[in-house]
Amino acid sequence: MQKGQLQILTIADFPQNPFFKHLIKGSEFFYLQHYEKAIEEWSAAERIGYFEPINLRVRQTLVSRAETLPFILFLYTIYSNKLTGIGVVKNGDITKKMYFKKGFLTFAVGSQAKERIGKFLAKKEGFTEEELDKLAKEAKSQGKRLGSYLVEKQIISLKTLKEILTLQILEIVSEVFVWRKSYFLFLQREINEETVVHYDPLKIALIAARRKVTFEYFRKQIPNNKVIFRLSPYIESKKEKIMTQLDANERFIFSLIDGRRNIDQLIKFSGGEEISVINILYRFLKIGWIRKSREIIEYEDEEFVDFAKVIEVLFDIYQIIRQTIFKELGAKTKEIVNKARNSLSSDYQKVFLNLNLEDMKMDGNIILKNIATYFPEPENRLIFIDAFEEFYIKIMQEAKRFLGRRIIEEIVQEIQKVKENIGIFYVPTSVRDKLLKVFDVVIKTFC
Repeated sequence: MQKGQLQILTIADFPQNPFFKHLIKGSEFFYLQHYEKAIEEWSAAERIGYFEPINLRVRQTLVSRAETLPFILFLYTIYSNKLTGIGVVKNGDITKKMYFKKGFLTFAVGSQAKERIGKFLAKKEGFTEEELDKLAKEAKSQGKRLGSYLVEKQIISLKTLKEILTLQILEIVSEVFVWRKSYFLFLQREINEETVVHYDPLKIALIAARRKVTFEYFRKQIPNNKVIFRLSPYIESKKEKIMTQLDANERFIFSLIDGRRNIDQLIKFSGGEEISVINILYRFLKIGWIRKSREIIEYEDEEFVDFAKVIEVLFDIYQIIRQTIFKELGAKTKEIVNKARNSLSSDYQKVFLNLNLEDMKMDGNIILKNIATYFPEPENRLIFIDAFEEFYIKIMQEAKRFLGRRIIEEIVQEIQKVKENIGIFYVPTSVRDKLLKVFDVVIKTFC
C-alpha cells in the first residue's frame, strides 16, 4: 500500500471544542468503569451536536491506536465523513470487524465464540446448537447471513433480528471502549448487504454505557441512604425541558435534588416508598441527569422541616375544630366533616385523598405523598395550606347552622392563640407567613 493511500488519525485531527472534549472525557470514564459519568459526558456531547466532517487527506484507509485516539473518535471520523466500508479492531489475539454504511455502524462480528450471532439466537430464541449448525450451512450455501436467512424463511421476525443484531453489536463494541492497546483500521469499500440496523457513534456509545449501569451497579454506588445526589452541571439549563418529560412523582423528586438532600430526605419529603424513590434516582442516573455527590454531611432539610411543622399545625387546628363540634353534636360531626370535604374544589380534594379524618393521629406522609403526586412543581406545593383554609371554613359554616355563634367563636379564639404562638416562636419563612394568612382569613370570616 502506498503511503499516500493511508492516514494515521491522531487527536490533532479533531477540533478542540466542547463536543470532542465531552467525547474524550466520556471515553476516559468508560475505561475507568465510571459508566454513569461516561453517560453524562456523552449525553452532553449529544445535546451540543457537531455535524462537520473530520478533514481527511485520504479516505481509503484510516488507522489509529487506542493509546493515542479514543475509539469513539475513530467511529466519529467514519460517521462524519459518511464512509462505507469495514472497520477492524485488534487487541492481542482478539479481532472484531465492524461494517459501516454511509457512516452508520450496521453490523459487527467478533472472533470470540460468545460474540457470534448463534449465541444470541440460542439465548433469545432457544435454538439448539444442532439446529443452528444446520441453518448456518443452509444460509452459507445461498450466500446469505444467518440472520437474514432466518427472516427470509420466516423462522424469526425482522423485529427479532434487529433486537439480536443490536445485542450482538453492543457485546462486540462495548469491549473496545475499555481497550487501551488496540489498533483500529478502516478500509473503504462497497457493502452490498441489506442494512437491518444502523447506529451513529454516540447512540451506540450511550447504549453500551447504559447497559453497564445495571440496578446492581447502581446499588453499589449507594451503600446507604445517606448518599447525596446533585444535578449534572451539563443539564442545569435544561431543567424546565426535562420536567416536561417526567410524571408527577419523578418531577417532584427531580425538583428536590439539590446536592444537599440525601436519599432518606428525598423519601421523607415525597412521602413515598423507598423502592419507588430509589428506582426514580436509578433512572435519572442512567440517563445522565444526576451524579453522586462527594458530600457525606447530612444537612437539615429546612424546606421539609417547614412543611412537616405546618402540616402538624394544620392537623392540630382541624382536631380543635372537630373535637369542639363533636362535644356538641356527637356522631353528626362526621356528616358535617364529610360534607365539607366533598364540597371542596377538585384540586383541594386531592390534598386529602386517603387521609383518615376520623383518626386522632393523622398521617402527614399522606399529605406529602399527595403533594408529590398532584402538585410536584415547587410553585404549586403550598396549595395544601389553601386546601385546609377552605376545609376549615366549610366545616365551621356548616356547624354554625346547628350550633350558632357561641361555639364557633370558641373555636376562633383557639385558632387565634395558635396563630399568636406561631408568630412568636416560629422562624419567619414563606410557608409560615402563608399559614398565618390562612388563620387571618378564617378568623375574619367568623368575627
